[in-house]
Amino acid sequence: MPILYRLGTALYHTAIRLAGAVGNPKAKEWVQGRKNAAPLPDHLRPERRKAGEKLLWVHCASLGEWEQGRPVVEALQAANPGWKTVLTFYSPSGYQRCKNSEIVDFVTYLPPDSPRNADQWQRELRPDLAVFVKYEFWYYHLEALFSYKVPTFLVAASFRADQRFFSKSGDWWRGVLQLFTGIITQTESDARLLMNRGGVPAEIVRVGGDPRMDRTLALAEAPFEDPLLAAFTAPAVTTIIAGSVWPDDLKALWLAWDKLPDTVRIILAPHELHKQELAQTQVQWSAKRYTQSQAEELTGARVLLLDTIGILSRAYRYGELAYVGGAFRTGLHNTLEPLAYGLPTVFGPKHQKFPEAAAAIAGGGAFSVTSGGELAVVLEELLDEENRARASKAQRALAGANAGAAARTAQLINNWDHD
Repeated sequence: MPILYRLGTALYHTAIRLAGAVGNPKAKEWVQGRKNAAPLPDHLRPERRKAGEKLLWVHCASLGEWEQGRPVVEALQAANPGWKTVLTFYSPSGYQRCKNSEIVDFVTYLPPDSPRNADQWQRELRPDLAVFVKYEFWYYHLEALFSYKVPTFLVAASFRADQRFFSKSGDWWRGVLQLFTGIITQTESDARLLMNRGGVPAEIVRVGGDPRMDRTLALAEAPFEDPLLAAFTAPAVTTIIAGSVWPDDLKALWLAWDKLPDTVRIILAPHELHKQELAQTQVQWSAKRYTQSQAEELTGARVLLLDTIGILSRAYRYGELAYVGGAFRTGLHNTLEPLAYGLPTVFGPKHQKFPEAAAAIAGGGAFSVTSGGELAVVLEELLDEENRARASKAQRALAGANAGAAARTAQLINNWDHD
């Protein structure tokens, strides 16, 4: 199996390089980013570090995983002052957004996973602790960490029964899991799956929760005022915040919109700000555009198009209900942001890879729909104040139960028996 894994990884990297060579922008950025990445600074190399100075290596696939792992890193840094931190990414999007981060000492790309690269990286870096976030299982890097006896943890880990670790032919992959010193999962069901189906010893499995909740709650509690959003939501009406929506989500919302009373307002926040799609949405919905409006123009308007980035996570405080996009397409976007404000939340059918969505549905605060017709029914039910209050209470309870996950995770790592 290691031979097949190595061959598959090599072929995958070759395919990315070929795609970059023929003009695929993301593949090209992946290749060029690795060529142009700065070398590890001298002061972080083991031979140049000060006596007793330790180094933490954190690896994330992309930006989303970093947002999940960042609260854990900050908690580890607070508990271990003076430690240096190196952050690696697999994807260009994560690297580009975080390459100048003030949270860590150095950001670079993960070297391609091969025996030589992994060993060279270990000799170059010599970390005292390694933390991988959520989904990352690079065999040769994990084997090198194990070989060099570096305590290595997978945090915010999430698993599904259909993954290769739990198949009848998954013995090799189950062995990969045991290269970790500890696996700290988001939920109890993740932990049970690992132990019962994955054969992972109970002594290396713990439950820490979802660390994103801490960052999301912190954003929700931070002061924020927006005159435009305040003007739009000022009347005593119900406002739906539809965040990170794709065209498929807009189709479902449009079918539901016609069935909702005139007292309902909606803020549409597209996942991508394409000029043509924004113009089409503005016309179809008779929407006001956030970037083109004055506060006095929004009084009485029913639809606001949030054609900007960076404020959605805080805009949820202006709503009573939330719709989160992506689950009619490839996968659900962030449901923890509306959860932090106690908003009952609705989304499409493709949410199986997101344990936080399952927990919210089970708690009674979130609802999955498969069509615009179903969406209309759910939204109409949530317009009832008692139903909405009950769902909101469930969301706040879930947020409270998950608070402190980053500190718990960091404490588990710090108190682990690494010998």
